[in-house]
Amino acid sequence: SSGINAEWPLRPGTCNTQDGLGKISELIYKAVAKDGFGRNIWQKHDLNPTSGSEQESINWIFFVDTVNFSFWPSEGDTKFGVKDHNGKLQTGYWSLCAAVNRALKVGIPVTSAEFMANATKDQVETIFRSDTAGKIPLLEERWKAINQAGKMLLERYFGSFAFCVMRANKDVDLLIDTIVDSFDSYRDICQYKSRTVSFLKRAQILISDIWTCLDGKGLGEFHNIDKITMFADYRVPQSLVAFNVLQYSDELKIMLKNKQVVNPGDEIECEIRGMSIYACDQIVEHVRELAREDSAEIEINSILVDYFLWEYARDNRALIDELPFHRCRTIYY
Repeated sequence: SSGINAEWPLRPGTCNTQDGLGKISELIYKAVAKDGFGRNIWQKHDLNPTSGSEQESINWIFFVDTVNFSFWPSEGDTKFGVKDHNGKLQTGYWSLCAAVNRALKVGIPVTSAEFMANATKDQVETIFRSDTAGKIPLLEERWKAINQAGKMLLERYFGSFAFCVMRANKDVDLLIDTIVDSFDSYRDICQYKSRTVSFLKRAQILISDIWTCLDGKGLGEFHNIDKITMFADYRVPQSLVAFNVLQYSDELKIMLKNKQVVNPGDEIECEIRGMSIYACDQIVEHVRELAREDSAEIEINSILVDYFLWEYARDNRALIDELPFHRCRTIYY
């Protein structure tokens, strides 16, 4: 079972009051209702594929999301970065996109299942070479994820993730189960006290990226897309704290300011991620209520709330970084 609908075991007491929720909800409502913010966000980034067949786009997204994790540098290290086709240095997620596009431009078929299954560590290192003094973290784990994913595509899915999407028949739950069952690196599941909790950040963002890339049409159409939660990572919780939607204890704030590394699966990591999901669900409800008050027809779900908060974190880094993100070195985000 995907676990998307699992009841979060925490009391929602650490999710704040109406002030923070109200402010961010109004900001997002204005962006969606007045400024045209929505799934078209995909088309606004020229590092994303906006041409080519559905299958080509899906295979690009699958490769990227298979290695879409852990870009922050360890203390004292230089940040990993890659120059894009315009010569602009990209960091974080966009450095990954720039690296993949750079490889494709010189004829390395990175998105082909055959290549993925047989890529050597040296080839993966070449693909993700940095244009800064820094290196991409977790290179070995990325290589293993690429190999395993490529092998499974060849063994089960005729060499294309597009077949997985087709077979799911527009059902998010079925596609999530297929991803988690088939691709090891997407099994973002942990134990919280006596409960098994499924966050499945990359499995969900994989589906969401396909939905936005294809504008919810063709293989990008899912009849239950709103079941996707926000993508519990390290940047969006920062935005939620900045808006006073989430409140951290003094002890946690000290830990974050000291840049203490949190282990994957630690209680505090689970709580930050779980409460972020809860908070974004609350934001969706508040935005929908604002739309009802205005008798406005809008599209809003946790995916779009997440995209907004993630973009906000990148565009307002000085404000957001007043409290550092939680540092957890993991393949899951």
